[in-house]
Amino acid sequence: MTRTLFALNPGLDRPAIAAALRAHGRVQVRQFLHPDAAESIHEVLSRGTDWGLAWAATGKSGAHIRGPELRAMTPDARARFGLEAGQSASKGDFGFLYAQYPMVEAYVQGWNPGHPLDLLLEHLNAEPMLGFARDVSGIAEIIKADAQATLYAPGHFLTVHDDTVVEEGRRLAYVLSLARDWRPDWGGHLNFIDDDGDTIEGFIPRFNALNLFTVPMRHNVGAVPPFAPVGRFSITGWFRDK
Repeated sequence: MTRTLFALNPGLDRPAIAAALRAHGRVQVRQFLHPDAAESIHEVLSRGTDWGLAWAATGKSGAHIRGPELRAMTPDARARFGLEAGQSASKGDFGFLYAQYPMVEAYVQGWNPGHPLDLLLEHLNAEPMLGFARDVSGIAEIIKADAQATLYAPGHFLTVHDDTVVEEGRRLAYVLSLARDWRPDWGGHLNFIDDDGDTIEGFIPRFNALNLFTVPMRHNVGAVPPFAPVGRFSITGWFRDK
């Protein structure tokens, strides 16, 4: 039997979600998708995605290396990305390292026509999802969503930043978490940081939970430690007004 790839949970309490987002600028919506849809996307991420690598370090803008290119590199060459990103983080600069499949780029360039992640990107830009984003955020100007599939494996991280990219029209960030049975000791939390550097709230990677927060907002993704036995799967991006 073919599972549904994308369907919102019809029982979502939109007024309550909107109230929480207005009050705090962030909210975690549990059981966001119909269970079959969440299972379908998890299967695509765990078994059907050709993961590349996203990384950024001091003095270098973020880059993505596609899966085939990454696999062709020597172990020492692959390790260099983590070393440089880690050195950036150690100095307090912006840096990140995680497995990535850039869904918009793949869709536009036709990497894998008809791939489920192409279809998922279309669903994220269809009215049920965009209408939900407008309803709960009160941002009527939202016209589209971008997306990337991400996998934080042991050693991966994303340092503190606020998501501001004015020319992209980012209004509302989202993280659709599809990490199964995640434990607090495995890191990977979506942490919100105040001006004093304190973590004021953190969302554990929770299966079938949608995390929403307004842009700008300071946050990071906590490092996944070496002993974590599984990866932190998610679909992430921004709802945009241009």
